[in-house]
Amino acid sequence: MKKLSKVDQEVLRALSEGLADYEVCRRLQISPAVFSRSLKRIEARAAEDSDDAGMLYERALKKRQERINLSLAARLHALMDVSPQAILVIDGRNGAIKEFNEVACHLFGYTKLEMSKLTVEDLVPQSIRSIHSAYRVGFLMSVRKREMGYHPPIMGIRKDGSEVEMAIALTATKADDDIMVVCTEKALWVASPGLRSQVELA
Repeated sequence: MKKLSKVDQEVLRALSEGLADYEVCRRLQISPAVFSRSLKRIEARAAEDSDDAGMLYERALKKRQERINLSLAARLHALMDVSPQAILVIDGRNGAIKEFNEVACHLFGYTKLEMSKLTVEDLVPQSIRSIHSAYRVGFLMSVRKREMGYHPPIMGIRKDGSEVEMAIALTATKADDDIMVVCTEKALWVASPGLRSQVELA
């Protein structure tokens, strides 16, 4: 098997160090196009070779994917932090609240620690909790979007037991079992065209 070129070896070494793609290009002074071609050759060798070299390629590619995943997670958290709407990321299978922003804590009246221990069913009225899980799983199986507005009244329950009518949007993908819930008080959503346009563009 032909050895990797010098450029490919340098790209592999940089990826093994955990550098981001743009950092690799900057360090090696290569263009994104050159990097992309080199990456394809490395991926091909990783798929073909079963020896120690192939394992090295696999480790470098795995490290690159881990960095990409961390970057995507950081972007999501940044968007959640600046959003004027409450955002919850729910495990679609069991309803556990996996992620949330401070606006969600404020809307429902919980501390961050308290919110982290809840399920989405804890945020809906007692009268529908027994059937809400079926709605949740049904939505997950349908893998569709539910845009904010145009729905029957949706009520949320705060920590103090008071109810609030909400406008919500839901989205899920086939990539995992998570459901993202974007919600705000319906009165605020109806009264704020700017808020509506932000949700429609999301």
